[in-house]
Amino acid sequence: MEGTSAAANSSSLPPPSRRLSQIRRRKKRTRDEMFSEIMESSRSDRAHLNEWKETVSKYRKEASEREDRRDQREDRRDARDERWRQEDQRRQDATLGLLREQTDMLRRLVELQERMLENRLPLQPLQVLQMDLTEVREGNRNICEVSN
Repeated sequence: MEGTSAAANSSSLPPPSRRLSQIRRRKKRTRDEMFSEIMESSRSDRAHLNEWKETVSKYRKEASEREDRRDQREDRRDARDERWRQEDQRRQDATLGLLREQTDMLRRLVELQERMLENRLPLQPLQVLQMDLTEVREGNRNICEVSN
């Protein structure tokens, strides 16, 4: 039986030329498979690279949009601050104008008062005034006595 199985084994083996051909085909197929795998890997890498580029592009776009919104907010804030500054300046100018007018009025009032004091009769000494008061009192007593 051993002989039969050895004979069967040797008969089941392909002839050497055929085996060589199979080995060559297997090598070729292996090279083709390797090439296919490399190409597939390359496609896969390119797909990952493109996906990564899209992700980076998306994040950059979002960052740019955020920055644009922040710039717009700053521009609006700057414009508002400028309006407030101009408004404050107008109020300050108006207040200074009113203060100038009031100062001019006070100056004119002081000048008018000085002119009035210049044209006024000189004051009499205090003794003369006391004598006049005494006369008024005596006159009042006389009037009171006459009416009673």
